[in-house]
Amino acid sequence: LTLIAPESLQWSREDACAKLDDQELGISAAVRLVRLADVWPLCLPDELTDTLVEQLRLVRLDDEQWALGLADKRDERRLRAPLLISTEGEAELLAEGPEEELLILHVAEDAEVFPHVVTLPQRVLLIEEEVSTAIELEPDERVRFELREQEGYPYVGLVLLRAGDEVARYLWDPDELVFMGPLIDKLPDPPGGKFLVNIDASARLEPLGGELPEPKPIPETPPDLPEQPAWGDDLLPA
Repeated sequence: LTLIAPESLQWSREDACAKLDDQELGISAAVRLVRLADVWPLCLPDELTDTLVEQLRLVRLDDEQWALGLADKRDERRLRAPLLISTEGEAELLAEGPEEELLILHVAEDAEVFPHVVTLPQRVLLIEEEVSTAIELEPDERVRFELREQEGYPYVGLVLLRAGDEVARYLWDPDELVFMGPLIDKLPDPPGGKFLVNIDASARLEPLGGELPEPKPIPETPPDLPEQPAWGDDLLPA
């Protein structure tokens, strides 16, 4: 291992934070902060090699946080299996277990027009001051979320898992800071059926288009309770 600065093993958190901006020492600083935070992301296994370090990429997302992950050779704005590192040196995993292998962070070209987002097959996360779930599917193995682009403008597509055909679009509204798209709609045949979004978990989704969900059942009116005596009345003689 020659691509990590040997002196970084002795850096304090403050030392490493000060070097995140350094073009040559930034990766070493990020690795040191992750080790100090005692988290173990997929992109930083226990035993590092130069081959793996060469694949690491550190990207500043805003004034408060960075992202560290594996570079995607097909798209320089994508990071695989990323985690977040704050300017204070805190490290935050975005998923754990098998989900972490599927994480893709899409670094925004202009976060005021379209935000930094993380796509998972069944969820879309927003990376702002805090990480939030923008859209979440009800469990469905037929479709997945994928960041796509049309005429230079990105959007989140819902696509068939096998064929890749698009079945729904979720467009970002930079004024309202929400995605606009359907909660429920038909899938082509095959596979047929419908997909369904978990509206309670989709904190940044404004329903638009598609089919309307079934109305929630009106709760039954509780039965009338017997009239209770006023306090002390039960102590009075008959």
